[in-house]
Amino acid sequence: MSTLPERPHQEGTKAATGPPAWTYADAVPKRFGDFEVISKLGQGSFGQVFLARQVSLERHVALKVMDGEPTGHNEGQVLAGLEHDHIVKVYSAFLDPPSGLSGLCLQYVPGADLGVIIRRVFEGGRVPESGRALLDALDQLRRGDPGFDPAALRDREALEADDFPQAVCRLGGRMAEALAFAHANGILHCDIKPGNILLTPYGRPMLADFNVAFDRTRHNPEDTRYGGTLAYMAPEYRAVMLNLPGGKADERCDVYSLGVVLYELATGTRPTLQHNVSETKETIAQGTVPARATLPEVRTVPDAMTHVPRELAAVICRAIDPEPTHRYQTATELATALASARQLLTARRTLPAPSPIGRWATAFPLYALAVAGILPHVIASLVQISYNAVEVRLTTEQGIVFAWLVIVYNLIAYPVFGGTALYLFRQVKRQLPKVATMSGPELDAFRAQVCQLCWRAAALGAIGWFPGALIFPIVIDVCAGPIPWQLYAHYFISFSLGGLIGVVFSYLSIAYVVLRALYPQLGNADTYTPTKGWNEVYPLTAPFGAMVTLASGVPLVGAVLLLTLADTALTLGFRVLVAGLIGAGVAGVGLAERIVRRLHLLAAVWQKDAEVR
Repeated sequence: MSTLPERPHQEGTKAATGPPAWTYADAVPKRFGDFEVISKLGQGSFGQVFLARQVSLERHVALKVMDGEPTGHNEGQVLAGLEHDHIVKVYSAFLDPPSGLSGLCLQYVPGADLGVIIRRVFEGGRVPESGRALLDALDQLRRGDPGFDPAALRDREALEADDFPQAVCRLGGRMAEALAFAHANGILHCDIKPGNILLTPYGRPMLADFNVAFDRTRHNPEDTRYGGTLAYMAPEYRAVMLNLPGGKADERCDVYSLGVVLYELATGTRPTLQHNVSETKETIAQGTVPARATLPEVRTVPDAMTHVPRELAAVICRAIDPEPTHRYQTATELATALASARQLLTARRTLPAPSPIGRWATAFPLYALAVAGILPHVIASLVQISYNAVEVRLTTEQGIVFAWLVIVYNLIAYPVFGGTALYLFRQVKRQLPKVATMSGPELDAFRAQVCQLCWRAAALGAIGWFPGALIFPIVIDVCAGPIPWQLYAHYFISFSLGGLIGVVFSYLSIAYVVLRALYPQLGNADTYTPTKGWNEVYPLTAPFGAMVTLASGVPLVGAVLLLTLADTALTLGFRVLVAGLIGAGVAGVGLAERIVRRLHLLAAVWQKDAEVR
């Protein structure tokens, strides 16, 4: 059965058992037991915390001092088995009969708590850009000498190299790992908030203050008294405190609280509560139990989150979902998602600097896709027209049939195949503004759709071009024939030449738009791994070598076939055509290699850290 705290505050922690009698600083002697008190670090609902020197071991420690023997909840027992790099360690419990003082001897963490750091970082409406902002605030606010720790120095260097969203992911991931360790040992913290997270001078987060935590391996949750900080409580945890239906305390409550902390760290503000916090506090203080409908728990995403990268914002929003079943079910899941979000942000940050074309493609993806999909085929059509003008010799009657074929074929091919390609591109453009609100499965499906654009456009181009190699000579032969076999060969060459040029360069151009402007924006932190990312990108890169070969080889092969099939004197037009095809081959291989080099640089970002395929 749960008991309400005497007077819970939005900011301060209150325990259901009630705090011990206050121990004032002047009541604590300078020396007692094995400790020499140096200074007071702070105080809370459960006592005061002092910096002290443990004489026997010649080390600085933090003493959490309470008056009299601890009764009820014992933080020392809860923390005794939690040996983790990101949890403040309990060295021992103490009881000093001469002074009547009791409490805990804890690991001393020089630095500052996350709450004051957040306030300093966002002070005056500033918008932090990198992890350096956190370290600067920490250097200004920290207390105590951290000494020199080469291993911890790497943490500081990594945090300094992060941009701010990456830093949020890094710190949040460490806290989630610490929570997962506590949960694995049966411990619920129940009071995650910035004030209970300490940052060492090296930027390493430490989870502290397990005052209201409880050990599910020793205590029945039904008989446990709960406490915490209202502004960071999960709805179902608050329901437990109010004796409302549907209340439950489990790992997801801590996940929710950490999500609120991450929201505050990312934006400088807490997410908006749709109910009146003051009224809720007063309700608890008066001991009345309102109907559940009077305490709606719907959190909104205000404008503050619009400046947070989508990958991180999606993780935070899921962590603070008011419905427990929609949240991350464990702290391990949250830690994994934050790590994936940081990897996605890192990948986007390490993309090569965009060229002017890359910036334009990112700003106008629909137009970029349209140009990439259509322009190569227009150029290929010009090459084909030049070829036909020189090599295809028709009678007047055959010329009339040919002219009608050109009109009919193009009126069918361009609207059907070009229109279908534009429809696919437009579908992508329409979905892009919805990415921020897509569910995980919807986002994964959309990303797969984007990755298929290259192949679908190439297939449409091939279907539009290659049938003409047979349709044109057969129809001319049937309607105005007969025609020599060489004419069949010339039509085969012209349509194959134009089709391969259009397909190759449209594929490469669309792949560039996808890898530069689209794919980096579509990561899903809940499902992303480096290996999965590379497995999605690799199929786009697989045909690059063949594409370069075709870009250079097709025009050259066309020139060779022209010379082979020539049955008349080499006219000036013929020579110009052959020279043009050879030049197109040289230019094509240069252009294709340049595009492919850029594509490999873009793709390499996703290959990094992936397992060898």
